[in-house]
Amino acid sequence: MSSHHIVRDEQEPALLIDDAGTLSTEFIDLLLEWSPTIIVTAYALDEVLSWGIKIDVVVAQAKDLEVLKPKLKPQSPVQLLGFESEDLLSCGYIFLSDQKHSAVNVLARLYDSRALDLTKEYLDTIDTVIYYNDKKWVFAPNGQFEKWVSGGQLFGIHPVARSTFFSSEGFYADWVNEMLLEPIELTAQVNGRVKIWTNNKPLWIVEDVQTDIYH
Repeated sequence: MSSHHIVRDEQEPALLIDDAGTLSTEFIDLLLEWSPTIIVTAYALDEVLSWGIKIDVVVAQAKDLEVLKPKLKPQSPVQLLGFESEDLLSCGYIFLSDQKHSAVNVLARLYDSRALDLTKEYLDTIDTVIYYNDKKWVFAPNGQFEKWVSGGQLFGIHPVARSTFFSSEGFYADWVNEMLLEPIELTAQVNGRVKIWTNNKPLWIVEDVQTDIYH
């Protein structure tokens, strides 16, 4: 695991780690490449410390701060924030909001955390991409998604609202105004642009993490 660079561009998405095991090392290295602000919750701290990278912020419960201070001494300077809540991922978003970060990549267990809800709660101020099980989850609030891809790339489409009708372009077996009742998978047919759109209903778009992780 390579240490992230010293020079930081604050336009880069921050990296919020609540579970360090949701993404393979090669892809974590790509997320670190552009020197993001790295925020780690106490739940993921031991594993992230084993990576040998510089952490910027640690979010923990207030009762645990004194125990964590010796562990974090080699990381100095590091910001250690204490909260009463056990929901440290939500506390991480409080920090992001206070510091006016406009984008974040989140490593979290999708179904054992509030990651999906937080993405929607902070939609107007923080652009979130969630990484879980080597997959990338992107929320499309208006059901509009467009991307340049390689042929054969897989995409999962997960409906959020009832009466969602969707269309697609650039995939095998494209759909036209089809009702989306449950998650489905689409395979890109083209080396180029694919599109997915709905009747203005939100979607989750899920794709395997690629080496073009930032695109």
